[in-house]
Amino acid sequence: MYLNIDESAIFIADSHYNLNKDKLKEILFNIKLKKIDTKQLFLMGDIFDFLSDDISYFQKQNKNIIDLINDLSSQIEVIYLEGNHDFNLNLTFPNILVISREYQPLLCKLNNQKIALAHGDIFMPKSYEFFTNFIRSQATGKILNLLDINNFIFKKLDLWLLNKNICEDMKDFNNFAQNRINLYQKKYDIDIIIEAHYHQDKRYKNYINLPSLFCNKKYFSAKEI
Repeated sequence: MYLNIDESAIFIADSHYNLNKDKLKEILFNIKLKKIDTKQLFLMGDIFDFLSDDISYFQKQNKNIIDLINDLSSQIEVIYLEGNHDFNLNLTFPNILVISREYQPLLCKLNNQKIALAHGDIFMPKSYEFFTNFIRSQATGKILNLLDINNFIFKKLDLWLLNKNICEDMKDFNNFAQNRINLYQKKYDIDIIIEAHYHQDKRYKNYINLPSLFCNKKYFSAKEI
């Protein structure tokens, strides 16, 4: 079963929203005000610097953007592919199609082309699999909430994320992209691969790595596929 991508669709990836990285708010408001004309919005993961159903500190920190996305979902179709910074989001976005990591790639179609969409942190080493399963566990989130007296832990994490450098140019992108193509082709019959996560805004053959809204200050349109 394939999800149809509308020709007006836009893709927002890796905005890493926090107090220092607020380009996301501008884009979402422009969609709401119809300054950006789209019927379908794909949020491709790491939209927030950190967000989870289970962590109350970041729920409060990001409430204005959460509310705005939920409001938009009553006007247009919103699909949210969870990233490595934003996960366990079904309660946060109850009326949005939320695609967790284990169900990525999301298989779609556009103009008879079969397209695989993913945040990008799939087909990873076992060490990463162990870490990401641990951090995404609801039990882990609940324990951290209990331990986080006066928000000491999450304020430290928030400060670190505020100042983290996430924009680096990948020097050997073509080789990296070919490796990603090979991994996908082992499992899926697809024409185009679209990933976020790596913040590169580059393409090679049928592999597209999306621009980071924070690093590249732009989103991606279905018209560019």
